[in-house]
Amino acid sequence: MAGLQDTLHGFTVLDLGAGMSSALVTKFLAEAGARVIRLEPESGDPFYRVYPAYATWHHAKVIERVSDIRSESVKDWLSKADICVMGGEDFPGFDWRLDGAEVAARYPALTILNITGYPASLPLHGRPASDILVQARSGFCFEHYSDKPYVAGFPAAIYGTALLGLIALLGAFYSRLASGTGKLASVSLFEGTISWCLPYWIHAEKPDKRLTFNIPKDPYPLIFRCKDGKYIHFVLGSAGSKGRLYRILKIDDPTVAPDDAGFPNPFGPAKTFFGDIDTLAAHVANFNSDELVAAIRAAEVAVEYVLAPGECWNDPQVEHNQILRRGPGHERYVGPPIEAAWTAPSSTGVAEPKTEGPFPLSGVRVLDFGALVAGPYGSVPLGDLGADVIKVEALTGDVNRTIPRSFFCCNRGKRSIAVDMKTPEGAEIVRRLCRNADIATNNFRPGVSARLGVDPISLQKLKQDMVALETTGYGSSGPSGLRPGYDMVLQAFCGFEATAGGEGNPPLWNRTSMLDFAAGLCGSVAMLVALIHRRRTGAGASVSTSLLNAGLFMFSELVQRANGEFAGIRKLNGTQTGFHPAEALYRTADGWIAVHAPSEETSQALLRVLGLDTSAFPPRAAWANREHTVLSEAIAGFSQDALLARLDEAHVWAEAVLEDGSIWLDDPALIAGGTAISWNDPKYGETAILGAMFQIAGTPHARLHDAPTLGRDTREILSELGYSHREIEALFASKVVLETI
Repeated sequence: MAGLQDTLHGFTVLDLGAGMSSALVTKFLAEAGARVIRLEPESGDPFYRVYPAYATWHHAKVIERVSDIRSESVKDWLSKADICVMGGEDFPGFDWRLDGAEVAARYPALTILNITGYPASLPLHGRPASDILVQARSGFCFEHYSDKPYVAGFPAAIYGTALLGLIALLGAFYSRLASGTGKLASVSLFEGTISWCLPYWIHAEKPDKRLTFNIPKDPYPLIFRCKDGKYIHFVLGSAGSKGRLYRILKIDDPTVAPDDAGFPNPFGPAKTFFGDIDTLAAHVANFNSDELVAAIRAAEVAVEYVLAPGECWNDPQVEHNQILRRGPGHERYVGPPIEAAWTAPSSTGVAEPKTEGPFPLSGVRVLDFGALVAGPYGSVPLGDLGADVIKVEALTGDVNRTIPRSFFCCNRGKRSIAVDMKTPEGAEIVRRLCRNADIATNNFRPGVSARLGVDPISLQKLKQDMVALETTGYGSSGPSGLRPGYDMVLQAFCGFEATAGGEGNPPLWNRTSMLDFAAGLCGSVAMLVALIHRRRTGAGASVSTSLLNAGLFMFSELVQRANGEFAGIRKLNGTQTGFHPAEALYRTADGWIAVHAPSEETSQALLRVLGLDTSAFPPRAAWANREHTVLSEAIAGFSQDALLARLDEAHVWAEAVLEDGSIWLDDPALIAGGTAISWNDPKYGETAILGAMFQIAGTPHARLHDAPTLGRDTREILSELGYSHREIEALFASKVVLETI
């Protein structure tokens, strides 16, 4: 069974990208077996100075220098390539962009991914875009605290863009394999940023307490300092977890029953949402971390140490997952976050779609057996690409239905069938579903899918060319494979909480729950890779990803040199407003702005705009806390609008910090483009959430917007499977299936 590297073998990718997001996309394509030709300007690419891992990301590519991106040699490569990746981040004075629509018109067989700062439909399109600027302008910076902005401790715009870009590109290329016609896929740093806000941005005509339930801003997660000074993070909510934890910590609280799960408390202040923080902190402080972690794990409660970036790289589970690679200089870096193994090719030959249609995935059927976030979210982008996604639920429904805003964003665009899989009749329904599907996905803990008969081996006995995706916490096997895996503890383990707190502060959990969603997007990539391989060879696939692998991928900027030293992770400042005085958020007299002056020239221009003596400042690389203080005091004397106008005139990049990003749900341009969607919900009335985070030219919006009620489509799906009206009524009467309206 060949692995990922066999997927794109024989195809040529032209890399015209700039910065980290495009580099990660083309790096993955090279890891999938494509020949990647990277064209760079003879004058040099400034991002080699920005990212220590930049050369490592490009080491498997053929690099050629050209005088101009509009030269004849570039046109020659465009005529030879199968895929082209262009655009990315901006850098002052670095003009390395082509017009995606013009290239698509001239080279109709070429599949193109065009990465921009903002969608072409927005007036912001064409403004300078970098991670911090887009975080600010999108409203993302006000998604953690209620009274001040925060810069994420990870490059939110870049990673969201890289994953969404891969999905859009692979979907478009899958279509090209059948039609021979290329498509222009587009994604922006703006969409990459707001994709992490999915469960937080929602407008509803008739909201209730259940719909408004959410993780509050100013969160107090269960991160505590142990007696030995080390921090740990544990998660409650599973059956009996709070009762077991209290016994371990020797907390005598008669209100806590032995089987208490410790569900979050939405009715009190933010500090007690996850638990009694003060009591827990006092008792955790009595234990050394190793002793306490061992006891908590033995009680099957999710827990991890809060580690620094790279500290987990020698962990046995990380080594088992084989996600780390060695570069040409013996440096270690992060490889692809997915694993793939192929079945023998089907005896019927290369797989073709059942029907043709206007979408890249027209004719593809996906069965989603998942629950909560990471599993179900993975199939949502496939629905945006036109797949028929069927959510297969137990009669009790996905537990995530109790949190409607989370359920909506993880299940929009799907049909639903509710079936008791443990009955013989229910098991037969599932078998028929699988024989009529192309993909089946789940995020059960290892071993559960086999008991239900939806593991890769069982599925491929029913249908040899089935694509089976499993998404787990730590991995489908290995020394930690059976541990309960949650976003929170894996943020701690992978290093996010150590960086998010900022210099001199305790660890901080990112409220976006980005690893849940990142694992879902990695699952989308895995399924598309498998579809491409199946279309080329007729082989089915067993593909997998995990929250751990997604977390490691989201630290791709980290590289470990041959001498063991780590590089690539920048330190967030103590105010959690930036990474450098020339790349930070500042308070003006009447609001906040983000400033990004990445070059020596723009940094000097910033000082002149502020009326500061440039001779009193060292070179930009030496700016530190003193310079940050001076800039803060100067900027505080300006109004927001006046300063932004002066900075624009001086070509210093800056943006206002938007305080309520959910206003984008009402933006006509984003609604027209499908980035914001709405439907008339039977309970909540007119409901709006974020939709597709990419565009493919010439492709209509997905047919379905809403998230289905439990079993809403049961009758329709059973009929499609060949059940007669009488058989369907008998299944309802015997409570093998159900439907809700």
